[in-house]
Amino acid sequence: MNLKEEILKYYSKYDTVRIARHIDKDEDLFRELIDMYFDAGQQELAKKAAWILRHCVDQHPYLIRPYIKKIVKYLAWEGHHDAIKRNGLAVLESITLPKNVYGSLTQLCFEFITSGKEPVAIKAYSIGILDKIGDEIPEIRHELKLILQELIPYESAGFKARAKRILAK
Repeated sequence: MNLKEEILKYYSKYDTVRIARHIDKDEDLFRELIDMYFDAGQQELAKKAAWILRHCVDQHPYLIRPYIKKIVKYLAWEGHHDAIKRNGLAVLESITLPKNVYGSLTQLCFEFITSGKEPVAIKAYSIGILDKIGDEIPEIRHELKLILQELIPYESAGFKARAKRILAK
């Protein structure tokens, strides 16, 4: 299977799962997929690769370990399609994060939450990541709660639902 051709040919949940299953535990294919995710010059390919990446990491979280720091740096760049940010953040929320990314990831997630332009899913994953970091660093959760209390009256139902779960802790 030519991975790039398959990804560009199809864009459905069925095909996303099928391609992720094909990659399975193959580290070489996973590396090829992650290279497509990081290819900012081919945004259509990158956003499709992002969805497949998310499914691969759900099945085999250890595959993403060598790329975590690079994903955090990549998400900080301007101009990514929402699918790239959304799926990248979903991957980060679903794994155990190394402490060496806490600082830059915390800053990035707070920027996404307080931005007036990010979609609710990106904000929701950012809240989840900050909550996870807050388990280790209570000051982060305290700051998160303050920001959520300030923003909740102006946000969507999805944001409010995620925020209320954090505020109840």
